[in-house]
Amino acid sequence: MSEGALERVLQFTADAQEAGLRLDIVLHGHLEGASRTLAKGLIARGCVLVNGSVAKPAHKLNAGDVVQARVAEVALPAAELAKQDIPFRVIHEDASIIVIDKPAGLTVHPGSGQHDNTLANALAFRFDELSDAGGTERLGIVHRLDKDTSGVMVVARTNRAHHALASQFQARTTGKEYLALVEGRVEADGGKVDLPLARSRRDRERIVVDREEGKPAETRWEVLERFHGFTLVRCRPRTGRTHQIRVHLASIGHPIVCDSTYGRRAKLLHCDLGASGKEIVLARQALHAARLSFVHPFDGKRREFQAPLPADFQSTLNLLLGQRRAAERTEHGQR
Repeated sequence: MSEGALERVLQFTADAQEAGLRLDIVLHGHLEGASRTLAKGLIARGCVLVNGSVAKPAHKLNAGDVVQARVAEVALPAAELAKQDIPFRVIHEDASIIVIDKPAGLTVHPGSGQHDNTLANALAFRFDELSDAGGTERLGIVHRLDKDTSGVMVVARTNRAHHALASQFQARTTGKEYLALVEGRVEADGGKVDLPLARSRRDRERIVVDREEGKPAETRWEVLERFHGFTLVRCRPRTGRTHQIRVHLASIGHPIVCDSTYGRRAKLLHCDLGASGKEIVLARQALHAARLSFVHPFDGKRREFQAPLPADFQSTLNLLLGQRRAAERTEHGQR
């Protein structure tokens, strides 16, 4: 571990649904953002105890087994991260941090079978100094956005900055604001979704509302624009659970447009907007991290950074706005 790296112990008790499952599979579900490979390596290095004893990755759990893991050692010895020239926009850069506008379609760091072509590879190519507090495969990475979510991210250049930023995310003192285009007309002007979330036992790639075993999750939202069949909302998540906004919006009957995991369609076509033709308008979830604020780890001042809507998201809104204006002109002419 790097000098000054934080260590914490993750502890949980296996429930009835986890009984009979492999330790590495269950641990992977409890380690947010970690790959199964990392979970296996953590176990293999003796950093995981089951009922006080070292176990193997294939160990089958029983209901009631107590699992303890030293999470600080989740970063495994690995080959040097490949440096790859992948374009992204830098919003701000100084000696402690880098703030970027992550493009949609770019995975944040290697894991789950993907070893390169990630933001981490792109950062390693572009910057010589990056924090290694998160491990050699996650240089500079403090937090994540989903692969198909665009927008503002902060990256740490030093381990001191990494720990300072990570503590703010953990303490929920960062300010996060997302824009999402959702299916259907949202009638209320705003609201709050306060539903606990957990990884699905049947499909480990999905997150579900789980009132018994889920972790607390809260998302506040408000309507910005209503269109025919769609609504633009602003979301301010208080917590930062995996897929939180996507699952919470789907839970109130308004999934994000083009969310292939939790939504109603994978692509939005011109004909879906009332226009002629089947050209693709949008082919990824319409979710954008528009603003991020935090206390700068060097000078202690609170900073806010913004990223404009990417072209595909903005062009979708332009088409919807044009459709709405055309409908209003038609209605006005019939009066």
